[in-house]
Amino acid sequence: MFTQTLNPLDNEALTSLVAMAPVVILLVLLAVFRVSAWLAVLIGSVATFAIGALIWGMPSADGVKAYALGALSGAWSVDWITLWGVVLFNTLVVTGTFERFRLWLISVGTIDVRVQTMLFAWAFGALLEGLVGFGYPWAVVAPILIALGIPDLDAIRVAAIANNAPVSYGALGVPIVALAGVTGLPLMALSASIGNVVAVLALLPPWILIYLVSGRRGLRDGWPLAVVGSLGYCRTSQGRSWRSSRFCSCSASGGPARRSPMAAVRSRAAGGAGRR
Repeated sequence: MFTQTLNPLDNEALTSLVAMAPVVILLVLLAVFRVSAWLAVLIGSVATFAIGALIWGMPSADGVKAYALGALSGAWSVDWITLWGVVLFNTLVVTGTFERFRLWLISVGTIDVRVQTMLFAWAFGALLEGLVGFGYPWAVVAPILIALGIPDLDAIRVAAIANNAPVSYGALGVPIVALAGVTGLPLMALSASIGNVVAVLALLPPWILIYLVSGRRGLRDGWPLAVVGSLGYCRTSQGRSWRSSRFCSCSASGGPARRSPMAAVRSRAAGGAGRR
């Protein structure tokens, strides 16, 4: 069995730079050369394989087996969930349910841009990430924010930052399921551990979101929304971790943590604390 050497170049800084090369290659291909995503990922994976074999001394035969197993495992779990996520989303769109839900969100969002940001980007975006993932929060939330009057680039920034916490449980827990599959770690324990980490990560984004759309002045009297958004997500994330470690899978336990921030923000907005 191949045992990976942590520092093959006997220089931690140089080893770290070499290890980052596949990620840099991928980003350069996508952002600079505008290469198609599937081709950029394929080139990045080949670069990863080459660096692993040449720098880390990975046996080629073991590398090919690991490459094939990882590709098949990822294709099965990711594609299967993505297929039904797309089916669910398109069904909601075709039947008009999604449009009615979107209009309802707009109606309860008030005219306060801070409430709209927390409701759509933080709460609704987290719900979409948990159900479908794979870029859907950006594709759906950013146009809604733009339609509400938020500038294009600001809407994209807000959608991106808001998506950092829920992405761990995206698409019914695909990242955690895949990680458990390749590491052999227990799925329930891994899900519970990540839930605790996500609870900490969720403390800061609401404050940043409110600052981005309203500045320091808006943050001074809009901080209750940030507190409610942060604690609403953290509380249910901790509860999810407890359930994952005892009863159910990460896929089943992600739902409440997506819905609770929305309910909390709505309650705060209805109370008038988030209004200008």
